Amino acid sequence: MQSDIHVFFANTEMLSDELQQRLLDVLPAAQKAKALELKSKKKKKDFIVGRTLLIHALLKNYPLSTLSSILEQPDKAPSISGFNDIYLSISHSNDIVCCVLHKYSIGIDIEYKKSRQNIVEKSGFFMSREELEELKKLVQEGSQKEYFYQVWCAKEAAFKALDFSEQKKTTLMSIHFPDFFIKGKWSLFQQEIDNYHLSLAYGGGERQVRLISVDLIHSVAIVGC
Repeated sequence: MQSDIHVFFANTEMLSDELQQRLLDVLPAAQKAKALELKSKKKKKDFIVGRTLLIHALLKNYPLSTLSSILEQPDKAPSISGFNDIYLSISHSNDIVCCVLHKYSIGIDIEYKKSRQNIVEKSGFFMSREELEELKKLVQEGSQKEYFYQVWCAKEAAFKALDFSEQKKTTLMSIHFPDFFIKGKWSLFQQEIDNYHLSLAYGGGERQVRLISVDLIHSVAIVGC
């Protein structure tokens, strides 16, 4: 039986400085050091919560007696030492951070759906000609906005799921997402979380996807074990 995919996410809107410090204190030394190098408060918060969710997901999905080293990689998702069969992806937007693990290649993207003027003109950097034509057919602004985020997030997730060598020769515009997923190698999951759009692109066949909201206070105890 194929196992479900669990997407762990947390809302950081009410994250206090005290709780953020507690999360930082229980991170492994390498992640703590990298967090302290970050000058932007937003990037530091997203990094701390993202790595907290990663450790939370690892400990929930695998019977680890000790936590394996998390290896940070420039311009790529981190990897887990000793686990060649774990693929992971992390995404954040506004106040939401999410993390997912899978036995096959996977990519996740979440975007806060802010209002956008002149959506057609602003879609040219990632939509193909056919997708732009489809967007133009949608006369209502709300419908255009939904299509904009569905395509954008799906393409971002698909790009993240690709091998690094494939990413170097791929652009968002070159990913025509209906064709990308119809071919059968990749599956697509899309979901709304309040005013956010989440997309998940993954290999290995269709799975049930579960969204799991994480209490960061509870994670201090889990991650600190």
